[in-house]
Amino acid sequence: MSDAAAAQEVKRSVRAAVRARRAAMPAERRASAAEALTAVLVEASERLAVRSVTCFISTADEPDTGPFLEWASRRGIEVLLPVSQRDRTLRWAVRGDAPAVPGLHGIPEPPGERLPADAAAGVDLMLVPACAVDRRGTRLGWGLGYYDRCLAALPERPPVYAVVFDEDVLPALPRDPHDVPVTGAATPGGLLRFDAAGA
Repeated sequence: MSDAAAAQEVKRSVRAAVRARRAAMPAERRASAAEALTAVLVEASERLAVRSVTCFISTADEPDTGPFLEWASRRGIEVLLPVSQRDRTLRWAVRGDAPAVPGLHGIPEPPGERLPADAAAGVDLMLVPACAVDRRGTRLGWGLGYYDRCLAALPERPPVYAVVFDEDVLPALPRDPHDVPVTGAATPGGLLRFDAAGA
């Protein structure tokens, strides 16, 4: 097996393990993780004096971003949410009061005006979904490459934190040339920084 094929096999194995672990998480553990994660994200936003942020509307098995999104709205923080395009690029929409609607892959997206991908360059903090992340900042997504394309194309990159459960922070993951490393991870257990030059 070639190195590239071996790396892809590792990624498939990690994705399957994370999916299974998240699906089996008891409801009470999920609720406590959501409360702890919200506290971590709020503290980070206050410390960085965040006025604008990218985030995402979590699906059932992802860490719950809903309470943080509500807090950000109450504080007047502008929240950009991702909108998936058919060419596997991202655009953004400002979170408002209107209910989210299912997007291209069934992921909830806000209605309204679509902003270009590089709108993310102007925010103070990027919170991005991930399957897993390692302590070198290698982020493993779900295989479609939306965020790697977005991050690679930004003229300026704000601090980028992958939002994952504590168990999803791994010692090492394969990194392909197109994989854009992240600044750190936001987990229910705290904010982890992998890049000393980041926020």
